[in-house]
Amino acid sequence: MDWLDSHAGSVQAAATLVLVALTGYYAWASRALVRETHTTLQANARAMLQARMDRISEICIQDPNLMSLLDDEADDSMDVRFFFSNMFLGVLEEAHTQYALEHSMPAEDWSAWAATAETFLGRPYFAGYWQRVQHTYEPSFQRFVNGRLPQPEPRKAEPTPATTSLPSSRG
Repeated sequence: MDWLDSHAGSVQAAATLVLVALTGYYAWASRALVRETHTTLQANARAMLQARMDRISEICIQDPNLMSLLDDEADDSMDVRFFFSNMFLGVLEEAHTQYALEHSMPAEDWSAWAATAETFLGRPYFAGYWQRVQHTYEPSFQRFVNGRLPQPEPRKAEPTPATTSLPSSRG
């Protein structure tokens, strides 16, 4: 016991170094696990997103007339176009969130989503539908969609009949 009493400072320093080394190892191992978990979660999110998009593709295949229906102007009916558009925009918003806000989607994946968006958003139905529902979406997604919708052509000014002015008779 006398030895421990006389070497207590050295034993305490050695024990502290062992604890620091052990804590460092656990921190390094935990960081690697967190990184691996993050990668797995991102891959799972993209797979889920792709599965939802595959379901939309299946709907298009099952109803070949759907795409031509999207070429009609929007109205207030809640028909198949309404629900299809709602599904598509929901999936697209999630993809946009992963890319623009969470930065969990690579740019090359996002470019494919943006190209798909161009295919659907260019159809006349989407412009009218979007006017009804855009307030329910996140602002940066609203800007994304608004930038891709066809812009209405400016109205040409109608010619007005020429008028002649009479001189004033003030005198």
